[in-house]
Amino acid sequence: MDKFLEQFSLTVEDSFSSTNYIAYILLCAALLYLLAVIYNRYGQSISNRSQLSKVLMIVGLTTFIIISIVKSSLALSLGLVGALSIVRFRTAIKEPEELGYFFMAIAIGLGMGANQLLPTLIGFVVLLLIIILQHKGQSSSITQNLLVNLTCDTDKKTAIIKEISDTVSANTTQVEVKRIQHEETSVAINFLVKVKSLEDLNSINTKLIAIDPKVQVTFIDNTL
Repeated sequence: MDKFLEQFSLTVEDSFSSTNYIAYILLCAALLYLLAVIYNRYGQSISNRSQLSKVLMIVGLTTFIIISIVKSSLALSLGLVGALSIVRFRTAIKEPEELGYFFMAIAIGLGMGANQLLPTLIGFVVLLLIIILQHKGQSSSITQNLLVNLTCDTDKKTAIIKEISDTVSANTTQVEVKRIQHEETSVAINFLVKVKSLEDLNSINTKLIAIDPKVQVTFIDNTL
């Protein structure tokens, strides 16, 4: 009975070693940094990957800290379940790939926080090999912000927007409309596009100009 009650104790284990804790959290940070580099290099998400890669490190290290605290006490573990039940995440995950990398960051934090070094390293290496092998054979892609500005009559705006959108969609591998701005005699559209090569960008530019010679087309690097 005494042993059972000891599981609910809020005291930290006597075997806690600050040296081991520092070593594990530094190693966890190193693995998360490598994960962020891999995501920036091999990720296919059209969103700004540099921003998400920073969040991956924060999520992983936060998971490490939580697991390091609650693993020594069943009471803390139960309290964590209750605390998380009232948390609501409002930010939508736009692409499944982003969710996959978030789970990888959480898994690294869990494994290192529980002092499971070998299983974590083996699993991490296997996942990296899978990501790299999947990326091999795939053509490299270019992600750009595409700004389209055009002066037109009010009654032609709807048709012009549709024609521009269809042209951009037909010549890109992935497209996302970021902003459409209507003014009295003009239309401004901001797309986030992914293409296979610079030739595709030139093709989009040529076809948009063919819609109307007055159209203004601007490409901006997505990493800026």
